[in-house]
Amino acid sequence: MKKDQHDLPDRTEKRAPAAMRLLISSLILLPFSLALAADPPEFKVSASTEATAEGDNANILVIETGDKNFELRVPKKFGAEINTASQTIVFTSVTGSSVMTLKMSTNYAGKLPKMEDLRDEVAAKYPSASLVQTSPCHTSYATGFLFDLFQPAAGGMTIRMRDSFISFPKGSFEFTLSCDVRDYDQNRLSYAWLLSSFRLQVEPARKDP
Repeated sequence: MKKDQHDLPDRTEKRAPAAMRLLISSLILLPFSLALAADPPEFKVSASTEATAEGDNANILVIETGDKNFELRVPKKFGAEINTASQTIVFTSVTGSSVMTLKMSTNYAGKLPKMEDLRDEVAAKYPSASLVQTSPCHTSYATGFLFDLFQPAAGGMTIRMRDSFISFPKGSFEFTLSCDVRDYDQNRLSYAWLLSSFRLQVEPARKDP
């Protein structure tokens, strides 16, 4: 399995306890068992920076899928690790206590299932979690579905999760937030910021020869 790791400026060497990070990672990377599309998209990711209105620089990732390019901003105080083999980008907070994941797949190509059907699939994916709320998921590319969950863990810990889905012509993107319930209010803002930054990359205007 090949990993392409980008150590962006906001990343530090701090890490959460190994058990906590392993637990979060095992939850957010659970796969759905669905049929694959006949023509799967590519997954190539490149990194760059972009000046912001606030006067600093934002870290930008561009996802190439073959016929469409998508871009998003890495949330502040998060690092990004790209795994082309699993078609994922894992964003980890500088403290290591919060993880957000983008995963591309060929599931739901062109259109998401009905909300009730997708909710049942999410509930089956996390059988020990409590699914407490469903709402629209808004990005700058399209609107999908968002599911809020509480996941009990060892040692009396409760993990708060948000699982969102956005469809595109060749598949879908799943965005997952996972953190300790005590850190949720702060991390949900970073998650919302990540979602709102997700957009279809606009190609530069062509000049006539």
